[in-house]
This record gives sequence, structure tokens and C-alpha cells, in this order.
Amino acid sequence: MTSRGDASAPSADELAFIEAFATGLERQGLFRMAGRVIAWLLISDPPEQTAAQLAAVLQASRGSISGAITFLAPTGWVERQRRPGDRRDHYRIPPGVWDRLTRAQSTQYAGFKRITEDGLALLADAPPARRARLQELHDLYDWLEREMPALWERWDREKGSAS
Repeated sequence: MTSRGDASAPSADELAFIEAFATGLERQGLFRMAGRVIAWLLISDPPEQTAAQLAAVLQASRGSISGAITFLAPTGWVERQRRPGDRRDHYRIPPGVWDRLTRAQSTQYAGFKRITEDGLALLADAPPARRARLQELHDLYDWLEREMPALWERWDREKGSAS
């Protein structure tokens, strides 16, 4: 990929990647424009892009880009930067964001497990068929809560040995 200081058009392969990535995130609940912004910031050169550059590359309105950035920045997916002497904001994917976001998400398993325990207590006298759906979810959260620490340890070891 060549360096792009301007907002030159991405290649057909890059556009295909952007749409595939955004569609994958959309299936996980993220709105498509946010996924497109993330996808482009993952492969853009330079890695920091202005809202105008994002709008041009993604062929989107500035309002769509602003909405995506407004959603992504507070959650940590995208970070806003200012360059000295430049009044425009630049956006990029911060280093370590995937590790941080995934770890944060995995901390939620214990809380959901407790909620499902409360639900199972509520259904203590219910027929097994009625409890089965909630029990299945509880068992998954219980397993994830127990297994995630070991998985993170392994990730840290493998990531550390790759450095």
C-alpha cells in the first residue's frame, strides 16, 4: 500500500476489505459506518485520518463520520489527536485497543453469571424445561468466567514471546 497523505481513493480490494469488516462488526451489533471507520483506520496510510479524509475515502457525509466518531471515541475504539499547528482533529486506532476492549468485555461475565443465578433462584420451583434456557446461559457465563483468566495468561505469554 502506498503512503496517502491525502484522501486518495482506496483500491477495490481495500474497499472490499472495509465492507467485509464493517459487515462483520454489524453482525455483532455495531452500526455499519462505525465499522467502516474502524476498518479504514486499521489499514490507512497514514494511520491518522481527519474527518474530511474519512468522509472522502468512505464516500460518506461528514455527519455520518461525525456520528461514528462520536460513538467510537468515548468507548476507546478510536482516539482523537491534534497535531501542533493543525486545527483539525485526526483519528486513529490506539495501540493496544483490541486487548483492552476484549479484556474489559470479559470482565462482564461474572456480573451476568450473578444475574442468571438470580433468575435461576426465581425459577427454583419451575419445571426444568422452563429453566433450561436460562441454565444454558448461566453455564456458559460460569465457564467463561473460570476460563478467561487462563486464556489471558496464555495470550500475554504468546504476545510477550512474539515481541
